[in-house]
Amino acid sequence: MNYRYQNAQNRLIHKKAVEMGIGCKPLISGSEEFLELTYRDKHLIINKTRSHQMTLMSGLLAKNKEASNLLLRRRGLSVPNYLVVSEFNDAATRFLERHRSIVVKPLDASNSVGVTLRVTGSDELEAAITNSLGYSDRVMLQQYVSGLDYRILVIGGQAAGVLEYVPAFIVGDGESTIRQLIDRLNTAQLRRNSDGEKSSFQPFDCDSKSFQAHLKTRGLTPWSVLQREERWELYGASSISVDTISEIVIDRSKESSPAILHAAVEAAAALQLDVAGIDIRCQDIASPLDEANGGILEVNALPDMVDPYLFLDHDSNDVVKLYLNYLFRD
Repeated sequence: MNYRYQNAQNRLIHKKAVEMGIGCKPLISGSEEFLELTYRDKHLIINKTRSHQMTLMSGLLAKNKEASNLLLRRRGLSVPNYLVVSEFNDAATRFLERHRSIVVKPLDASNSVGVTLRVTGSDELEAAITNSLGYSDRVMLQQYVSGLDYRILVIGGQAAGVLEYVPAFIVGDGESTIRQLIDRLNTAQLRRNSDGEKSSFQPFDCDSKSFQAHLKTRGLTPWSVLQREERWELYGASSISVDTISEIVIDRSKESSPAILHAAVEAAAALQLDVAGIDIRCQDIASPLDEANGGILEVNALPDMVDPYLFLDHDSNDVVKLYLNYLFRD
């Protein structure tokens, strides 16, 4: 009996399992929470990228950002300075004054909810802390690191690939309006494979109040035409909630420094995670990760494989196949 999976990651796992001769079906009829995999005489039960290899303690440590940072630093890995608070107070204000620009995020939430970037003023700080407290009892303030954002997927002790996530931007051609360029960006980034799977890209809303305000500060409208090769960032320099950002995804596996890949593997090992998504921010992905170049922002215990599957070079980075091979290796 064929089961129609609603979850994109489960669909990818099932399709690849069938190709590899691995039996794959829901453990519970009508539920996708657990998949049962069978190959020869070996039977496994998984929950997306979570298997029997990940302990409860590892998952709890990854969820708690303070515990994660402590273990990463003990491993000698670069982590931006941080402070944990339970309210807006003098300590939070002093931390902001010392670092000038910070990130505010819930201590134990996931999926980027409640995270505010580039907080630079006291009023912004109070609002960001209040927002984060809606998702957690405590809040982490962290030094904002200049550079670009990357996700390194680690599977079974090896770096499977590196994706760069860039806040959406457009490049003028001397003819198209800003609205037309954004429409093309949305179409290009809503990437789908031959089976119809789509990426995590959120279509950029040209009519949002924040974007209209951003246009106004530059004396532009959605109907303005950018000059040829003129690059224009769709987000201003003010603070912004992470879960509202549309991001362009680029494969940076080949450009990445072996030292950075090693740091990602070490980060997963520090929390005893067999599969993890390591979020880093640095100025140069081709150079080692250190205080001058950047640091590790977060370790995710249940990384999504849809974006890596869609954007990484399949000839060398078929992450779903790598994951299944890892699960059934001797």
